[in-house]
Amino acid sequence: MTPPLLPITLQACVLSVVSSLLAQVLGAYQNKTPLGEAFDWVAVLKFVIFAFIMTPPNVIWQTFLEDSLPGKRKAPVSEKGGKLKESLNIPNTIIKTLLDQSFGSCVNTFMFCAYMAVWDLFVVQRALEDQPLDAAVLGGLVTAAVASRVSSDFVPFMKAGWRFWPWVSLGNFALVSDVATRNLVGGLAGIAWGVYVNLFAAGSSAAALKEE
Repeated sequence: MTPPLLPITLQACVLSVVSSLLAQVLGAYQNKTPLGEAFDWVAVLKFVIFAFIMTPPNVIWQTFLEDSLPGKRKAPVSEKGGKLKESLNIPNTIIKTLLDQSFGSCVNTFMFCAYMAVWDLFVVQRALEDQPLDAAVLGGLVTAAVASRVSSDFVPFMKAGWRFWPWVSLGNFALVSDVATRNLVGGLAGIAWGVYVNLFAAGSSAAALKEE
């Protein structure tokens, strides 16, 4: 059964704020920028909105995996039956991890690239200021921006994620029993990942602007 989505989504948004601010502090330290000039609240909002959009479908995906491939199996403590003992279902845990880090990861990475492209197009570059409100024109702008961002960022982002998230995913499936707690564990691990994502996105956006 899918856990309540609103508290999990709000929790993810809070963790997104934390990771964004940490990334900006780290960036300020690396660039020797005064902290008072370092904070970009628009960038924080960008990642909060992304967390708000993507958390519910991810919770539903995790619930689907757990319902389809239960991580625990019950067996009698003795041959005579009686009390049942839970044990880790190793095949199901491995399959869930593989599905999560292949299909799930691909979808999340594509959505991240697409979202960043659209945000940069309309918020950073302010494309609407120079274009008429024509569906065909806007559709072409969005398609071109998304295609360009996916082409440049999808593969390196996936490779970076595969160095980190498979271990988090495997540990979550093996050691944490419910989806809501898994989301919290993933969110805490995601603070470190979010710092990388913020820095990666900032660098990618700067590169995109230079190409304009």
